[in-house]
Amino acid sequence: MFSKDIQTQVDKLLSRYPIRQNALIPILHLAQNENEGWLSEVWMQYVADICEVPLTHVEGVVTFYTMFRLKPPGKYHLQVCTCVPCCLVGGTELLEHTEKKLDIHAGHTTDDGVFSIEEMECIGACSFAPAVIVNEDYHEKVTPEEMDKMIDELRQ
Repeated sequence: MFSKDIQTQVDKLLSRYPIRQNALIPILHLAQNENEGWLSEVWMQYVADICEVPLTHVEGVVTFYTMFRLKPPGKYHLQVCTCVPCCLVGGTELLEHTEKKLDIHAGHTTDDGVFSIEEMECIGACSFAPAVIVNEDYHEKVTPEEMDKMIDELRQ
């Protein structure tokens, strides 16, 4: 199922890990990227076979780590941090503002598939709170006005 280039990366990873199971997380990242940002059961079984682990083990890893998704995200996946440092400076209000602007709740995707929102417990940017990740780009000290501007620019 992996493209030729990604299969080359998988083979390289497996050569670095004498126990195939130890390559599970990086291979899951490759699978998620290969499948438009999410992991279907078919992809999880495929990775389980490669890493020689049961599907239930893969499901346990995927549901434990927040960086893996079990449904397709929007083209722009907004991860809004609401842990204590972000909450103290407006993280919860920023999440609520974003939900209202996009007319969806965290965990959902807009009808047009352009945006999805995810509430995050911690994204490791506490000194720059409130923080947001858009796809893989960090944005720090985000205000509701900056979020509006960012969303409007991404829509275009």
